Amino acid sequence: MDPRRQLTWIGAHLAAETLRRDHHIDITYDPPTPDTAHTPCQANGHDGVIAVAPLYPLEADGDTLQRKAALEERLHAYGARDLALWTPPNARLPEDTDAAAARIAQAAAELPEAARGEVAFPIQLGIRKTGADGSYMSVLGGLSQHWARFTGQVMGEYQLDSSAIHRLPEDPERITQLIDFLVLVANGLRKEGATTSVNGEDIWRIQRIPNLEQPIVLAAAPDAILDGRAVRRLIRRGLRESADQINPDTPIRIQILVALVAQQDTETATIALRGMDPTQVAPWHHIALAADAHLRPLLGPSPPL
Repeated sequence: MDPRRQLTWIGAHLAAETLRRDHHIDITYDPPTPDTAHTPCQANGHDGVIAVAPLYPLEADGDTLQRKAALEERLHAYGARDLALWTPPNARLPEDTDAAAARIAQAAAELPEAARGEVAFPIQLGIRKTGADGSYMSVLGGLSQHWARFTGQVMGEYQLDSSAIHRLPEDPERITQLIDFLVLVANGLRKEGATTSVNGEDIWRIQRIPNLEQPIVLAAAPDAILDGRAVRRLIRRGLRESADQINPDTPIRIQILVALVAQQDTETATIALRGMDPTQVAPWHHIALAADAHLRPLLGPSPPL
């Protein structure tokens, strides 16, 4: 399945699911066709279109594309055919695609239809004691936003390398348990310069999509880091290209932007959209951001939705 059709499946599913649940809108959509980034929908008795645009480069490097195709093939072989895998940004797809597919398929098998879940990949964290004074830990990687939580708990000065963590669990209690365990391990280092490795997990998001018959892996090149300006440019281009493909007289027009983020609260599309020319968003009755298997409304929905 081509990447744009894959995104359209995901965007249409999330849009319909969210509009039904949160706004009690009776909406259905047609299965996306090949080589398109939009699909017809019907909402509240009106015809419409759901258009989708990526906020990351679909043209990944050859290694990423090869691993993506191989992982999708193995997921299909393991029976995880209605599954979408949201890889974290900056994460490299596994080399051992068969082992990864088996792990992902096992996690997906425990999910009800249309549900979201997590799959954990084992990784290593590194702790080094750099001094005996104070109570401070500098943190590199996925736990860096929680560095202050180590202050007052560790006895001495430490460095934590959590660069192998690209996404943390959604459950805050699991994050707290991890931090408490790392504090315990750090305090067991007595000598300055002592180091140790700790087992950890990198969390990737999965979701089941009804009627999907081929698994989808959403992934970008590991070095595809996008700042706010790049995201704003991609939003402008996505809105423009979608508008060019849709009849302006279409009664309902829905635009879904798809992003790869580490956590929902790290997305930059919301701020980027606020600073844009209002005429660029005027043609749309609803604009939302699909990220990390969730949908966040950015504009609307407005009548006739």
